[in-house]
Amino acid sequence: MTQHNHGAAVSGAKSEKKLSVVCKAHGVPCLKLKKEYDNYGISEWGTRYHKPPKDWHQKTPTGKQRRYISDGFIPVGKGIIVEQKHSDRHGTTEEKVFYDKDKIRLGVYGSKHELWYVFTGDVAEDAAAYKEFELEVKKAKLPVKVVWGWDGLASELKKLDKGDIWKRR
Repeated sequence: MTQHNHGAAVSGAKSEKKLSVVCKAHGVPCLKLKKEYDNYGISEWGTRYHKPPKDWHQKTPTGKQRRYISDGFIPVGKGIIVEQKHSDRHGTTEEKVFYDKDKIRLGVYGSKHELWYVFTGDVAEDAAAYKEFELEVKKAKLPVKVVWGWDGLASELKKLDKGDIWKRR
């Protein structure tokens, strides 16, 4: 039996899977894997992978390009980069959004695609850090849409023009 020492990683994997399921249930693809990006002819850079700001360390100690990995990409309209924060308990995931706010402010996600932050889980709507994140990104007029819960995500997905889904190759 495999022992998991990081419950957040397990919870995150489950919630990312549910993200894909919810999108699919609303007739919208949510790309996560290399083969999915390849099927749509979409580069992973700028949609799934994102470089740090220029004044942050760009290379790992072994010389590889550093990258942030988003949780999904919805190929509809101008494209939607999805970052999901799932919280069934209060903890460090909540505090990471302030680092994310800096990434948004410094242009890590670019301006070519929309950016959605989706907060899900039993305690997400009670998390003070998430509420503060929403207030601060609105106040700073950062290019991000905050979505609350699975029902909120479903509501946003229903609003999308399904005729505007990018074509698979």
